[in-house]
Amino acid sequence: MNPILFATDGSPSAAAAQTEAFELAKLMEAPLVVVSVVHPVLPTVGYSAYGYSNLVAELADAEKHRVEDLLRHVGDAAKELGIACTTVAASGPTVDAIVAVAEERHARMLVVGSHGWGLGGRFVHGSVSTALLHAAPCPVLVVRSPEHAGEKANAA
Repeated sequence: MNPILFATDGSPSAAAAQTEAFELAKLMEAPLVVVSVVHPVLPTVGYSAYGYSNLVAELADAEKHRVEDLLRHVGDAAKELGIACTTVAASGPTVDAIVAVAEERHARMLVVGSHGWGLGGRFVHGSVSTALLHAAPCPVLVVRSPEHAGEKANAA
């Protein structure tokens, strides 16, 4: 059976999406695949002070461990509810990495949260959920957190 794919960054806005993903997996009796993307630590070009390369390596290692801990926590929570769950620590550009996992796992649906930043925030930070709506090979459920549920989305 094709899995439900839940993409999470561990942010508070992903909590509501996690609840929905768990509920869908249980209702559909589908396995759950949880994906999180390890964000690369980009060194500052031209900066080469003593110990700088060690700092970049430590930050990259911390990010890898953050994603591993997040995936372990979400996977354990799913298993406690009786949901068959696997986890994937992906790397690369966030949207591309999530789409690749959706394609590889033949996801029946992708569940993702929304930060609810509005137009200005999307301009500065981009919108993973909006990009996934356009790029994913399956239906996408964008879950708004309860504190943003009453707000109107700025479509402009």
